Amino acid sequence: MGHFITGVVDEILTPFNEDGSINYKQVEELIAWHMSKGIKNFFINGLAAECQSLTNDEKIKLLKTIHGVTQGKAKIMACAFENSVELNKQLLDLYEETGLADCYCITAPPFFRHTQKALYDYAAELIDYAKRPVYIYNCVQMGTLFEPDTLCKLVNEHPNLRGFKDASVDILNFIQCTLRINPDEFDFLGGCDGLDGVMMLLGAVGCVSFMAVPFPKEMIDIIEAGAAGDAKKCMEAQHKVLRIRNLCKKGPFNAAWMYAMKYGGGPTGMHSRMPADQDFISDELKKELDDLARELGYDVP
Repeated sequence: MGHFITGVVDEILTPFNEDGSINYKQVEELIAWHMSKGIKNFFINGLAAECQSLTNDEKIKLLKTIHGVTQGKAKIMACAFENSVELNKQLLDLYEETGLADCYCITAPPFFRHTQKALYDYAAELIDYAKRPVYIYNCVQMGTLFEPDTLCKLVNEHPNLRGFKDASVDILNFIQCTLRINPDEFDFLGGCDGLDGVMMLLGAVGCVSFMAVPFPKEMIDIIEAGAAGDAKKCMEAQHKVLRIRNLCKKGPFNAAWMYAMKYGGGPTGMHSRMPADQDFISDELKKELDDLARELGYDVP
């Protein structure tokens, strides 16, 4: 069967105006800039896009806006992270009506811990319902993680499941998954930008990356070196990204990532839809980021 998605899957954020409306023009600029840097896959309407604050109408308009730029030259993985099976089906139907997504991503039901049997049943129903390939996001922000045996059973019994974004930061869990599932026939994707290089060296074929929003080339460097089996080059690139990420995580999510857009030459001046204090980083953190950027050779405006 081979791989459907490989390389960096850019976990695109949603650029908002100061009044909370979506800046669709900046969405277009962001996608065009990423494609100019070599990005060939986009992960849309996910957690980094603030999907919890987006209406279905906005999600569909974002899909159409992004596809209007990619024009089939990059794959689009559209996320359905709603609160129930039925709400997810409604969003999948809306996506499918457009015909513009290449594949879909689902995650565990939110808030409450589920048994692995309940998790299996939830995912299986959505995998079978979707009319395009489905990926699972193993996400620590949700109430339950997919255990290796649960994932393996889903892969064996539901062929429409094509891949797995692992953000569990549990390397042993990831290796247990690759032990049970043939990594040559299934798309294992890194899901934590602090570990993507390691996961490439352990059998992943790419990553879903939020650091790729401000640093697309740097994430491509990690993934290409890992795919080539060059562990030294891969980890050098990983360490560079990790140093920047360590500082970004000192600020509220996702304000520091937006601030860091200026280092690579991408669109700047975007806002979050979250409360004002979440859309803010201190002058001290800005200085730390600027100083590190200069040390790493970036032009700092």
